[in-house]
Amino acid sequence: MANGMKPGQNTGKSGGIFQEHGPRGGAKDNFATVADNKPLPPTTRPGNVWTPVHTTPDSSRK
Repeated sequence: MANGMKPGQNTGKSGGIFQEHGPRGGAKDNFATVADNKPLPPTTRPGNVWTPVHTTPDSSRK
C-alpha cells in the first residue's frame, strides 16, 4: 500500500479511523480509531499496514 502506515508509527496531525490492509493490499475487517500524535496499534499479522479511512478535522479553536 502506498499510503500505508506501519504499527507504532506516529499519526502526527492525521489522526482518525484506520483500516488494516494486508501486504498485497487486501482490506481486513479490523479498524482502529487513533487520536492525533499517537502511535498506531499493532496489526493482527506481521507485514500488515494501517490505511486512513477518515481523518479527523483540525480544530478551529485557538
